[in-house]
Amino acid sequence: MIALQVEFLTGPNAGRKLLLREPCVTFGRSTDRTLPIDLPFVSREHGEFTFDNGQWLLVNHSNNGTRLNGKNVTTKPRPIKGPCTVTIGDDDVFRVSPIADQNDLDQPPEDASHTTSPDALTDAPSTKHASDRTKLWVGIGVFWLVTFGFIAFAILNPADPTASSPASNLPDALTPERIQQILARPLDKSIPDERQADQAIASAHEFYALVDRRPDALFRAFDAYRLALSYTPGDSFKNAQDQRQFYVLQKRLTESVTTQYDAANHLLMSRQYKQADQAFKDLRETYPDSTSPIFTDALKREAAARTALSKKRR
Repeated sequence: MIALQVEFLTGPNAGRKLLLREPCVTFGRSTDRTLPIDLPFVSREHGEFTFDNGQWLLVNHSNNGTRLNGKNVTTKPRPIKGPCTVTIGDDDVFRVSPIADQNDLDQPPEDASHTTSPDALTDAPSTKHASDRTKLWVGIGVFWLVTFGFIAFAILNPADPTASSPASNLPDALTPERIQQILARPLDKSIPDERQADQAIASAHEFYALVDRRPDALFRAFDAYRLALSYTPGDSFKNAQDQRQFYVLQKRLTESVTTQYDAANHLLMSRQYKQADQAFKDLRETYPDSTSPIFTDALKREAAARTALSKKRR
């Protein structure tokens, strides 16, 4: 079985690591959970890690929501592939990673009760030498077989000197710092209008309630708050709760967009064109701001992946 390593990132257990082998590991604010967490946004029975069909999954049971590497976990479990960060509210709670259990990797010891006959001991040297010679000739044969295989492949599949990476004509990829700068940029100020500001805040509240059900709700709520600020005389909201919620949305959206963009671009550079095409589509669904340089860059890389994929199929 693949064990699950869980590292606490916050609270009194921060830095503590556990190696769990139970097929179901629950977490939440209730003390009877496998991993109890005492944080404001955590529900009593918030979620669980389950091992099913050879892989670990993160399951969310709370209306407050859970995110895995910045992506929302809704009613559908999300697979845990490699080291991942689990976030609840605006707190990174766990770092989880599937690890092969060493107990499954250990080889059984040789049978100590086995004994060798005197005749076998006498013949052992000559038998060993014969075995070594056989291994040598087998190794030489495999070497030449592999060598001729590479030569034949090179002859039958000559390299195309004009072939290049689909990203060769694209601008440099956006850095996390650049993405953060773009998302932190406020809208241009409009003539102060309290009624327009209140309407935008109400819209932000509506979209905030849909964050775990619509992929674009995170952006829509954040953008509505930005619009409200453009109609507000100052640079902050009068209501402290709205100000805090705006910062939480900005942080979550930045993490989500950065994670999706980096993953999609990695697929493109690795020539996994079909997956890259879909990943950039998903990013634009999460962040549908067609006026943003992030959206424009994602659109160009999506087109490059689609073009490369069509050439590959010819």
